[in-house]
Amino acid sequence: MTSGFWINYFVALLVVALMLGGLYAVVRGLARGRVLASADRRLVSVLESTMLSQHGSVHVVKVGTRYFLLGGGSHASPAALAELPAEEIEAWLAEQRTMLDAQRASLLGAFKALRRKP
Repeated sequence: MTSGFWINYFVALLVVALMLGGLYAVVRGLARGRVLASADRRLVSVLESTMLSQHGSVHVVKVGTRYFLLGGGSHASPAALAELPAEEIEAWLAEQRTMLDAQRASLLGAFKALRRKP
């Protein structure tokens, strides 16, 4: 086989990998925005979750106007670990919304720039 074939093959693989990576980033961004948008309208919502081990995790949960840190695992019932200060969580949510808005503006700017190219 010629070297031109292999170059085209690797370029095609690179393009597919970049497209999949971009799609993954867009889906993650949209999912985060959906969680942030729905947190204001629901009585109970999970704002953030982090796995600590294979069977254990912690969750930041909003119930009404209060925020709780809950621990859970596959073999244990969820347990309230602490009540979190609303000011800190709301400041974090505002920061996340600002970052999300910046990402959206950047993405829209990139799409507009692509549309303007001949």
